[in-house]
Amino acid sequence: MKTFFKHSRTRFVVFFLGSGFALMALGLWNFSRPLFHRRSVSFFSASAPFADHYPQAQRMVAELAHLRALNYVSAANENSIHNSVKIAAAPLGIPSPVLWCLLFQESRLNHLSGLEEKSLTTGLGQFSFSAFFEINHQLSRYLPTAKKTVANILGRDVRPISADYNDPSAIHSYYHIPTAVTASALFLHNRYVQLSRIAQQRGLDFSPELLWAWAALSYNKGGRTVLSLWNGIEQRFGEEGLVAALQNSSHFTQFLQNGELVHSAISYIWTDGRSRAYADELITHAKNLGDCSLKPSVLEGSP
Repeated sequence: MKTFFKHSRTRFVVFFLGSGFALMALGLWNFSRPLFHRRSVSFFSASAPFADHYPQAQRMVAELAHLRALNYVSAANENSIHNSVKIAAAPLGIPSPVLWCLLFQESRLNHLSGLEEKSLTTGLGQFSFSAFFEINHQLSRYLPTAKKTVANILGRDVRPISADYNDPSAIHSYYHIPTAVTASALFLHNRYVQLSRIAQQRGLDFSPELLWAWAALSYNKGGRTVLSLWNGIEQRFGEEGLVAALQNSSHFTQFLQNGELVHSAISYIWTDGRSRAYADELITHAKNLGDCSLKPSVLEGSP
């Protein structure tokens, strides 16, 4: 099957904010600066940057049509994913286009990928062992009412969620579309909480909506990678440059399309070969996410 942009099946390692990550974060950042009361900052100089309809890019619209024609994703499953995204995103404050486009990027909406191989799920949001553990056992670190939130979205707290190969349609199974979308939304939300806490501790002003784009990158490549990139931007352009990347779409786009900058920043935590591959993947992921979810007027304002 020919696709319009490269789709990696590689299982991405995701990092969560446990005690070990907290120590890494403390090592990466200097928390000596005073805390601040975050003010709301306009996103992309537009009140509503995300598109009402998605995907936006014509290459993605064409690819989705191609997937439909091949019955790679059925109309019923596509509709279930769309509705599940709306239901899960709303209580967590996630822009629906960001969540849908993240899932499209991860798996092309194939929620059963990995089922026949009985391998770690590579479908929909490509959940890893650490992601399952976080959602099942550490959700209260990010949501004060974890059980209630899950129950409000799915009708009851269905945890522990797992890749149930024997009963994929069970409500606790990640192969069950509403459950998979909800788990992925929760994991994306947790990445947002991590980054917002660190930004606040650093006294960095940021756009609440743009931070969801950073959270999606953290979902894909791990919080440590995103923090290293923040460090790299600050080292090269100062705190003013980092704040610009957290507030303004043009700077976000410019920095995330700078291969040398991205590779240099993450080379501190990955070996040379892996850092180059991860840098390329991160750049591609950021571009695809933006092309999929943002209004054309927003994209036209980017360099």
